[in-house]
Amino acid sequence: MFDIKSVILLSYVILFSACTGLNNKNAVVIAKVGDRVLYDTDLADVLPQTDVEIDSISFAQTYIEKWVRNQLLLEKARKNIDIKSLKDIDYMIENYRISLIVFKYQQMLIKQKLDTVVTQEQIDEYYSKHSGNFKLDSSVVKARFVKVPKSLYDSYKIRQWIGSQREEDIISLEDYCYQNARNFDMGEDWVYFSEVLSKTPKKIDNREQFLKYNRNFEVSDSLYKYYVSVLDYKLTNDTTPQYFVERQIKDIILNRRKIEFIQELENNVYRDGVNQKKFTIYTD
Repeated sequence: MFDIKSVILLSYVILFSACTGLNNKNAVVIAKVGDRVLYDTDLADVLPQTDVEIDSISFAQTYIEKWVRNQLLLEKARKNIDIKSLKDIDYMIENYRISLIVFKYQQMLIKQKLDTVVTQEQIDEYYSKHSGNFKLDSSVVKARFVKVPKSLYDSYKIRQWIGSQREEDIISLEDYCYQNARNFDMGEDWVYFSEVLSKTPKKIDNREQFLKYNRNFEVSDSLYKYYVSVLDYKLTNDTTPQYFVERQIKDIILNRRKIEFIQELENNVYRDGVNQKKFTIYTD
């Protein structure tokens, strides 16, 4: 469709104009379909930033041909679509334009003025009121976990400490783990039960049933022994512990603030319009 030499020449012109800041008065016509014109400055605006000339030339050729194809299709469509459909399209475009401008303005104000600080107290309060809305999709536990070399002669001591609530036993376990364990967790935070099991070679078919009747278990492989004590657990569809949903709650609080901010913005603009008599509503 196009003379490749012309395209290459124009591409160099475009690259030159992009570097020198050529203005519209000196713009070169690249293509024309009916009364619609594509200028070199239009192409310069979309030309990718690259030092490879052949890439720019290839992009220019593809872009010009695509522009021409679109304009020809547009011309064909305008001639064959009925007037009502064209008016409907214009109406939709205008509505979208208005919505986009308003949205951009709202986002600008939100970025400038919205309070984005969510305190732990606010998160705690929200969870206290709405905890029932958060349901687990998998079992979670607070579990102590210890992985030690199988060769340790005194690892049996872990059994008497790992499930204990006595402070001295917990201290003894932690000291022992720091000295001997390859990996350990004192079970202070909620974690998915699957995460605990993934650290051991133990396979459990019905995990929820297992949790109901087993609080302590140990398993070994050729190199290590693994000790687990489940201090607390929650099953699928139980209320999700706050630890797992704090990020979600923060997002919910911020989203509510955005909605309230936008509603207040619209109300203020409307009140200003009323007070300053900026509009008139005509009724029969």
